[in-house]
Amino acid sequence: MREFTFVSPSLTRSISTSGMSCALNCKHCGKHYLQGMGSVKEIQKFSSDGKRSFLISGGLNEKFTVPWKDHATFLIKMKKIHDIKYNFHVGPVVNRDDIPLLRELADIVSFDFVGDAETMKEVYGENLFNVSMKSFELLIENDIKVVPHITVGLKGGLLSHEFKALDLLEKAGIKKVVFLVFIPTAGTVYGKKTPPKIEDVEMVFKRASGFRRILGCMHPGGNYRRELQNMALSLKFDAIVQPIKTVIEKAKSLDIKTSYFYECCGFLL
Repeated sequence: MREFTFVSPSLTRSISTSGMSCALNCKHCGKHYLQGMGSVKEIQKFSSDGKRSFLISGGLNEKFTVPWKDHATFLIKMKKIHDIKYNFHVGPVVNRDDIPLLRELADIVSFDFVGDAETMKEVYGENLFNVSMKSFELLIENDIKVVPHITVGLKGGLLSHEFKALDLLEKAGIKKVVFLVFIPTAGTVYGKKTPPKIEDVEMVFKRASGFRRILGCMHPGGNYRRELQNMALSLKFDAIVQPIKTVIEKAKSLDIKTSYFYECCGFLL
């Protein structure tokens, strides 16, 4: 019997290690998504209140790294005191001297995987493609558990890097991916764009049929979400994050063994 997981990550809390600061003004984010994150110092309270895991993230500094190392001592202390896990979002730049600390702290590393330099330059405002690929290779070489995330329609809702990204992952021997789908976000450069065409997303999803696939938390709402989640279910994805009621009901009507998971979906891969 086919197995499928519905994910509602209520037991994971996202943490910004940079506060509201970010050296970039990426066209799809514009610091908007830092607003809903907690602070590092709140991990103690969140853990006591029952959170089981944390997404350690934040904006980039002038060296294009997420400043998680500034908080490493505290993060180590919290992990010793509480029974918690960390999912690190490290950004596009990882240095060799980061590896020992990541080995100690990170249960998994979520890595935004962009498949070509032109898309990265257009969206991020900086050409970080080569250093990003070297960072990804460094993590893999050092046996850090990496979960690549591909945003479909990252370039303002248009397909650009997605097939190249999947090709690169296959060449690296990686056969798991979390798919995100571009959300036009008010106040950003891409705020008035539209999500990628459903048929374009379907082409990308089908190209990745040999991968373990999860539809991650970042995807548009409304009728688009309903159609997208139904597609992921029919294309035999492994999991959907933040499922809508009708998709849960559809899964129940099919010959699918469903389960529920309440932390960040990356821990499933």
